[in-house]
Amino acid sequence: MNARSPIKAETLKSVSAELAGQPISSEKAAAHAEIFENIMQMIETLRELPIKDVEPAVIFRPVERDGEDSA
Repeated sequence: MNARSPIKAETLKSVSAELAGQPISSEKAAAHAEIFENIMQMIETLRELPIKDVEPAVIFRPVERDGEDSA
């Protein structure tokens, strides 16, 4: 996987204004950039874990019960 560039406040300001049509202040962009960067670092850490072939610990299996309405 390619090295990722850090998320920058200026990038968020541009994306917000140009793509979403919602300009934000420099202070808000800096705060969001810090939060998003932390999230991306956590995702990178999770991707490094050797769990690709491990079945999830929790598996959803719907249980039908006699006599109960589904609505």
